[in-house]
Amino acid sequence: MELLASLDKGLEILEPFLNRYDFRVKEYENFKDSNSRFTFVKYKNEFKEFHLGYHFSIGHVVYKCDNLAVSHDFYLNRLGFANKKLFKDVQTEDKLLAFSYILHDFNFLIDDFFKGECNRLKEYSKLQDNIIAEYDKKARDGYNIEFDKLRIEKARHEFRSKNFKNSIEIYTSIDYKELLNVLDEQIIEYCMRHI
Repeated sequence: MELLASLDKGLEILEPFLNRYDFRVKEYENFKDSNSRFTFVKYKNEFKEFHLGYHFSIGHVVYKCDNLAVSHDFYLNRLGFANKKLFKDVQTEDKLLAFSYILHDFNFLIDDFFKGECNRLKEYSKLQDNIIAEYDKKARDGYNIEFDKLRIEKARHEFRSKNFKNSIEIYTSIDYKELLNVLDEQIIEYCMRHI
């Protein structure tokens, strides 16, 4: 209950600003697992939304327009306020300080988000999605490369065990063929002749 009380006090810091731009609470959800609590608050103004997630302190701040969304940090960084923003998603002893920092940072978003048509938000949302997709692809590629290396070792093991058919099946399942070396090519040729 102490966490919810500090969240409520923090929202009291933000609400006068949000209300000035006709943002009202849309949803207020509490989630609880065996260890802790998480609260998610949404404020809405026509087609715009401000989301705040709270778990011990603020851990999630997102701005939304239509179906496009962008995180607090990414939005402010792209607008050129990386060195001027105060909220940096760092937990502090003073739970209300983070709310004051977000309130300060709201001032950088007045023209685009609060008063404007969210043109920059829409542009940055797509850019953020592309960056996340590219990062995800690279992470998956790295992960898949490691799996292919393991498959190659398994195929070589099957070859040494004279399980030529299994060795070929494993080699054909490898996505990153550039990982195969001369030895693997020789193993594949030998297996093909002996199955």
